[in-house]
Amino acid sequence: MSHPPTPALTLDRIALVVLAAGASTRMGTPKALVTFEGQALLEHLLSPHLLDRLADAVVVLGHHCDRVRPVAERIGCRCVLNPDPDRGRMTSIGAGLAAIPPHIDAVFLQGVDCPLVRLATYEQLAAQLGGADVAIPRYDGRDGHPPLFSTRLVPRIVNARADESLRNILYSNDVRRVAVDVDDPGVLLNIDRPEDLDQLAMVWRRRDCE
Repeated sequence: MSHPPTPALTLDRIALVVLAAGASTRMGTPKALVTFEGQALLEHLLSPHLLDRLADAVVVLGHHCDRVRPVAERIGCRCVLNPDPDRGRMTSIGAGLAAIPPHIDAVFLQGVDCPLVRLATYEQLAAQLGGADVAIPRYDGRDGHPPLFSTRLVPRIVNARADESLRNILYSNDVRRVAVDVDDPGVLLNIDRPEDLDQLAMVWRRRDCE
């Protein structure tokens, strides 16, 4: 007996969790607040045209909480605190996912160091998640960010050990994945050091020319 196809998700059934709890040691200043083209990286990531479409958005804070929180709240996002971010990235992921309301169908997970993903990419991931557990954007043959995963995976991720890797969960043999090819080099950005801003500028210029 064949089953009807799973309806495509829309962004109004999806939440976004932004990880901004790190110490930003290599950057030398909170990455969320690094100014690029007149805006903080957090503002680029949480642009109004994305926030207006999503069901919910949560920023996970930790180090530099007092400096980052006012920016996140001005943008219009809820904030949650990871009281001990040095225990590992999974503790921040768990704190963010625990704050997601129950009516959500899927969650984007994005680091603040990947701020230039296009709205069309978020929409494409939502449309192609289907019955899979996770959809991962792929550009030029390389997997990028943000992953979009069904809330079916949330308990497993929230209950993971602090030293466990999210990648190990998302790429487990029993997790159904779909790779989504996107025309968006922004999914490969990873802004850790001041010199990485050159990559950000290249992606920005490409977008500006299109």
